[in-house]
Amino acid sequence: MMELLSLDDFKDTKIDPNWGPFDYLLHVLDVDQQKMQKSQNAPPPPQTLCKQDHKGFKLRSKFNNSVGLKRKRNLKAVEEEDDGDGDRVAPKLKRKRSKKQERSVCPIPPPDLPPRFRQLIVEEMGGRGLVLVIQKTIFFSDINPTASRFSIPFSQVKTHDFLKEAEAKELDDKNSMQVWLLDPSMRGTSITLNKWVMRSSSLYVLTNTWNLVVKNNQLKKGDTVQLWSFRVNSLLCFALVKL
Repeated sequence: MMELLSLDDFKDTKIDPNWGPFDYLLHVLDVDQQKMQKSQNAPPPPQTLCKQDHKGFKLRSKFNNSVGLKRKRNLKAVEEEDDGDGDRVAPKLKRKRSKKQERSVCPIPPPDLPPRFRQLIVEEMGGRGLVLVIQKTIFFSDINPTASRFSIPFSQVKTHDFLKEAEAKELDDKNSMQVWLLDPSMRGTSITLNKWVMRSSSLYVLTNTWNLVVKNNQLKKGDTVQLWSFRVNSLLCFALVKL
């Protein structure tokens, strides 16, 4: 158990008028170390204070030696930065970059709709307002024929702006919407869009004819897909792209 220092521990201390605050601190540490070793039945440590000279009290410790070496190295580094005319130039410090900054040196371009889909949607169908809704990995629950639904978790949705205010309200009121889906094989089908509110999360789901989409495009667990939204006139449409 650690014992606190008392006035009795300093009864043999001779105060030197030349001591500064740092000298007093080192002396307190020295007394504390001696008291700790005495309590452990160990011989007292060697005295860290030496005789007084004409400049005052000298303090010798590993701490001072290490500090002195660091100062010498720093002064040497500064001297090496001097220019030829004797004017000292401050050393240049290298700014450390975080791992996140290093990874962001080469930014990843935003995803784009494959050209064949873009041509069909924009040029042939007259679609407008392409928005990436989600990019996700197909899980077993997405291809389970009993469930027959494709989940779009809110936590992975890129944006909810693909819905108009009135459409969002319809889904909030637990009403379903009939939308048009362009599947990975570029075949169109009508499908139902719902919003499910769970205890800890919410999600959009595409249901009813989803099993047919899975079968026609041989979707399997582990596939990565993108779901894009667009409008043809005012009709909400989706395009499912298999990467």
